Amino acid sequence: MNLKSIQRNYEHLTMLERLSLLDNAIARDDESEIRAVVAASPRKSYSEPDYVDLFEKITKVRFNNLLVRLGFAMNFDFLLRLDPGDDERISDDAKLAAYLYVRATDAWKAVSDELCLRPDYDKEIGEIFFAVELLIVKDRLLREFAFTDAEAKDYLDRTSGISKIQTLANEINAIREALGLPSK
Repeated sequence: MNLKSIQRNYEHLTMLERLSLLDNAIARDDESEIRAVVAASPRKSYSEPDYVDLFEKITKVRFNNLLVRLGFAMNFDFLLRLDPGDDERISDDAKLAAYLYVRATDAWKAVSDELCLRPDYDKEIGEIFFAVELLIVKDRLLREFAFTDAEAKDYLDRTSGISKIQTLANEINAIREALGLPSK
């Protein structure tokens, strides 16, 4: 049996079987297979509100932002445990992790506030993903120890030669661009 004869039978597969084939074809970047699965799949017709695409992008940014922030909070904790001997001194690496957490948090909050989105999304999602509670508890601590823009720039320049950093304003603009919002 050749591939064409197999593909002609895709219409007899269940929706879940076609979904699996499509997902694996996407992973292989197999355009021919993708087209065959799509062509064999029954169609549904529907209409949607004009904001659906933007809402989907917002949902993805919300989840990605939560994951990034959780990663920075965990990195901060990890770096604190590396040097437990001196309570007075928080490592510069931990301060940088805190800075990155604050920047990611505040950038998304600025865009979210601009769009008048619900302010308690983190708490709502925390009911599903308990780790989000970690961010709420850690937020004050991370803000206390975070570098300022100038301190982060100085530290990165000193340690890696990177003299330009992404600021809060840069991150806000990147989020706006990812959502397809008009420039400010």
